[in-house]
Amino acid sequence: MAWDEWEQLKAEVAERHRNAAGASDRPSAQMRLNQLAAPDGGGGGRPDIDIKHKGVHGAADDTETLSRDAMKRLNHALDTSDEVYAAHYGNGWLSPVQLQVCALNWEEHMVSLAKQMGDLSAKLRDSANGYRGADLEAEARLRAAVEDLRKA
Repeated sequence: MAWDEWEQLKAEVAERHRNAAGASDRPSAQMRLNQLAAPDGGGGGRPDIDIKHKGVHGAADDTETLSRDAMKRLNHALDTSDEVYAAHYGNGWLSPVQLQVCALNWEEHMVSLAKQMGDLSAKLRDSANGYRGADLEAEARLRAAVEDLRKA
């Protein structure tokens, strides 16, 4: 489609929208292609979503490091609970058994949280890769469109 045809079609649609919407001079939101509404209602401006994929990758790396460090620190973190259990078990006290159960449950919970942090770091990394891929695809499409316009 030639540029003049596009401009004509756009003008016709804008006219229909003006007649239907009450004769506004501004193009409707549907007619503002590839633009954000400006505070005055017009188009233009820079998109408000600007995701830095390197920052998301950095957050993923940091979260993965925290997960690994937490797992290392959890190793033998509750060993003193085992000592209390061993020292008091069999002396007629019920608390050593409950202490042991509590310590095991708490350790499982902390390990689960550390693993979740590791899983989240992988998801952050996937998101960063997705944003980067979308940016590269958009760039390639824009370049192809510019090349097509140069040929026309």
